[in-house]
Amino acid sequence: MQLYLIDEFFRLDGVTGELLEKEFSGEFAPHGDGISLDCCRNEYVSFQVVFEAESSEAGDALIAFEPLESGQGSIPAGCYSAYAEWFHSIGENAIPDALVPMAAQGTEFRMPVFPDCAAKPRIRVLWVDLFVPKGTQAGIYRGGMTTFAGGISRRFTIELQVHNVTLTDDSLIYADMNNYADSLSPAFPALASNPRRYDDGAYAQVEQAFHRMSYDHRCIFHNLGYDHAGYVIPGYAPELTGEGKQMRVSDWERFDRHFGPLLSGAAFEGLNRPAQPIPYMYLPFNFDWPSSYDKWGKKGYRTEYRRVLADFLSHFERNGWTDTRLELFLNHKKRYRMFPYDGDETRFEGDEALFDIYNDLNGSLPGSSPVKFLFRMDSSWSYGRHFHSRFADIVKMWVVNGTIFLWYPQSVALMKQKGNVLWNYGGLNDMSDSHLLLTVWPFRCIMTGITGVTFWNATGFGADWLRTPLENGRQAAFYPGFAFGCDGPVPSIRLKALRNAMQTADLMMMLDGTEWMPPMKQIINRHFGTSDGGWWSPRPAFADEPPHTWTNAKLSEAPRANIKGALSPAIAGRIKLEAMELMERLGINV
Repeated sequence: MQLYLIDEFFRLDGVTGELLEKEFSGEFAPHGDGISLDCCRNEYVSFQVVFEAESSEAGDALIAFEPLESGQGSIPAGCYSAYAEWFHSIGENAIPDALVPMAAQGTEFRMPVFPDCAAKPRIRVLWVDLFVPKGTQAGIYRGGMTTFAGGISRRFTIELQVHNVTLTDDSLIYADMNNYADSLSPAFPALASNPRRYDDGAYAQVEQAFHRMSYDHRCIFHNLGYDHAGYVIPGYAPELTGEGKQMRVSDWERFDRHFGPLLSGAAFEGLNRPAQPIPYMYLPFNFDWPSSYDKWGKKGYRTEYRRVLADFLSHFERNGWTDTRLELFLNHKKRYRMFPYDGDETRFEGDEALFDIYNDLNGSLPGSSPVKFLFRMDSSWSYGRHFHSRFADIVKMWVVNGTIFLWYPQSVALMKQKGNVLWNYGGLNDMSDSHLLLTVWPFRCIMTGITGVTFWNATGFGADWLRTPLENGRQAAFYPGFAFGCDGPVPSIRLKALRNAMQTADLMMMLDGTEWMPPMKQIINRHFGTSDGGWWSPRPAFADEPPHTWTNAKLSEAPRANIKGALSPAIAGRIKLEAMELMERLGINV
């Protein structure tokens, strides 16, 4: 039996035990006696425990944690949480991603063997999170953990340096886990077999667990409640009655039961981050709701839309739900043959009339209300035409294709001058790729001046996700926990890697607007081997052509940002350490 610790940035193949990030083998150093970690207050820090056993030694392993002690106080053993890594079959490798939460028995965790996963029973890895409470004094804390496996007991030392910096509770950069309609019920048998899941609260309970997990990982769970045909999933919209001037909301009960805890923040009580209302939320308004598309272009459509929008305004005011930005968004494309317009990723000039139509529909909202409505556009092809036009005065939330956005550095200042929210959108990385492809996103936000990134379709698990998730995990930041006896989701290793990078980004953004932000950016540039300008891509010649003539091949062949070299997955940790040390030198203790 071999027992050792490894850093969070590296992964082992579950069959061979070999390092998956082979090009960085010179940086990989198993820790045989213990591990040293750096963190600030109010932050998670992570590492992994590896068990390599002969087949005859395979069996449950027990891991017991001790408190971490220093002259300034202690960090209780209860601040540890542990997850068994589940291995998936990706190509010729067994790659860990799904994390199965281990139930704590006091300060101990028992790690089982999973005979059905892609790994051989002799290779097991435990992911460990340690949360450092906000009130922890700065200093060096020492403790340990003891493992019992294969008849062998082994104690490892854990040394934690807590820097004299406190991470903000707030998200200063947003990581948005985007989802559509009801992608959860097909993945959870108990929901799929329950025809009353929207009425009895079962669906909302599972969805709320995704919200909680996202929030605890400094992300947003962001679910659009209607499909491409405009059908609104029950519970994502209130009940309506009447037509024309008589149309109104007749019953808020199911909607309020679904969204009330999210809009008040009560859904997030009991987590390490203080409970806050969700920062962003899709509303159900679309081409076919609240008014039927049969009335499109007629006065009745406008009347009904405005009547129900006014009901939303007054209902949210009465409930004090004024902290969440409420998005009015058209997720329709003509190629789906449901509607003859591209509301999403508008590409054709004729569809730009939608901006004006919906500006008129939304124009009845009083500017003095504390309720925050935003007309949202997910933009790609036409962003270069729109960001400096009148459309930037109409649309107040822009989520822009991550490739196309990088052609227009001048757009950031213009959008900020207009008070617009500006994010990128992209995809999660293939789990066979280095985590750097995922963790670079929050640093790109800092370097380009935007405030968030949307990850498209974060709950596309696929039918055989236990073995090989859809597109090797490109559409899954979480997994359905029912397979492991959990009612909600279980996290992925990639979600943990993103959370840890988001913590660093939020730490650095605490200096935004000060004279010390340029030195923070210099830290990022140095580790990525580039400069401020290197984060932007050269604008290709075809960008001057009408967007409807562009092809995906042209986009894929366009020049990319000038981030150089074979970059290590451990970059995020090095950036964090230097950021903390800079803040300490400046005497910043927030």
